[in-house]
Amino acid sequence: MTGYGEWKDIAPMLEDALNRDGAGICLCRFDGSVIYVNRNFIALFKKEADSIPALKKISDISHALGEILATVGKGKQFLKRELFVSDETGSTRRLSCTACAVYTAKGGDAAAVFIVHDITPHQYSEGDGIWYAIVDSLEDGYYECDLAGCFRYVNSAYCNIFEYPRDQIIGMSYRSFYQEEEAKKIYDIFHYVYVTGTPTRLTDFTGVAKSGRKKRIEGSISPIRDDGGVITGFRGIIRDLTERNRIEKELQRARKLEAIGILAGGIAHDYNNALTAIMGNISLAKMEVSPDNAALMEFLSDAEEASLKAVELTRRLSTFARGGKPERRIIDYTDSLRATVDSVLGRYPGTYKMDIQNNLWKVDVDEFQIDQVITYILDNAVESMARPGAIYVSAENVVVDQEESHHELTLQPGNFVRISIRDEGSGMPPDELVNIFDPYYTTKEMASGMGLATSYVIIKRHHGYIDVKSSMGQGSTFFVYLPVAQA
Repeated sequence: MTGYGEWKDIAPMLEDALNRDGAGICLCRFDGSVIYVNRNFIALFKKEADSIPALKKISDISHALGEILATVGKGKQFLKRELFVSDETGSTRRLSCTACAVYTAKGGDAAAVFIVHDITPHQYSEGDGIWYAIVDSLEDGYYECDLAGCFRYVNSAYCNIFEYPRDQIIGMSYRSFYQEEEAKKIYDIFHYVYVTGTPTRLTDFTGVAKSGRKKRIEGSISPIRDDGGVITGFRGIIRDLTERNRIEKELQRARKLEAIGILAGGIAHDYNNALTAIMGNISLAKMEVSPDNAALMEFLSDAEEASLKAVELTRRLSTFARGGKPERRIIDYTDSLRATVDSVLGRYPGTYKMDIQNNLWKVDVDEFQIDQVITYILDNAVESMARPGAIYVSAENVVVDQEESHHELTLQPGNFVRISIRDEGSGMPPDELVNIFDPYYTTKEMASGMGLATSYVIIKRHHGYIDVKSSMGQGSTFFVYLPVAQA
């Protein structure tokens, strides 16, 4: 060969011979650009024959081929792998793929040749078909990979966990699904299984799905042996623990809140009894004091005002108590929202702006408790800023079409009034956001860590939704969804 032009000259003869053999062949440069491909190659990967002229890159045919090309390009001159291809009906074909590097006669530009055969009839017995059908119906992910950790087979559950189509996963390395540090740990486990031949469990790993979502993973790695007992690859189970961990965390949070509720209920009851006696005696004392004794009357009035504030505190404590269920009524929350924001931020040295949509839908809420939520979030916004900045409060009618879950609360489809409170603070890292609504969790000195936990309880009891979005240096935005009253 003196150059790639000769391939075009001999392509008709090669294509005739290879078509009779059933083999697919493709020649491409190491940048992925396709030089030559025959019709069999296209058909084996379930592509239309008329798509050949439009093919630009080998990865346009299959992502797995792009992975193989990258491996060959890194110095591995010859590579043989098995690939799995699924069609529209869900049936899977097993392909034998050989890839090698080739050079021009002068030792110039290099390219890669792929030769592919369909080995499904030779590899699948009737029992194999039943086996893979059973495996594909499992709720847990199942995989088979070669010694390099590149997948040869995955079931539907594995695809669902990592959000990739099967034909894209085949040929990919396990490293594609884990961050570098995690991937190194898994490599060590693969190596241990290969050296010892002993199946091993994977515990407490974090996988990364195609969407970027992190998944808590556990599973297993076992060796695959040929008829001679030689290890030729690995297989195992992968289980997504993300949902289970979410439920466990919600149970832990519920138990914490229940314990606090029992304590708060007892304190509120005893405190309220004491306050009743105090306020009653203050009232009697004011009746007995001479109107001319202005100084003593002022002292008694101050004591009465302080006692009234203490009564409000008992109401807050009762929010956590078992009896602290919302006392609902259908209201337009517009005026209450404005009054609460003005009351909390009236003396705030920074600036604040309100943008409330006209004709907000009416909501069925406990007005006092929702005022508490807004107060806690505004206090949090003020404390988050080292220097007084701007706070933005908005309210609007929204229609939720799809269910959404975050912080163990689920936002159900329906009509809501959404209140948004945004600050210009330092923001929060992801590890803080996860715990933001936990009781006693706080990053501030001299803070109880109960304000946002209380807000969480209130909104949950209203069958609403509360969420926060934040990033370092970008401030935080809290969202409160109040369900609209049924007509």
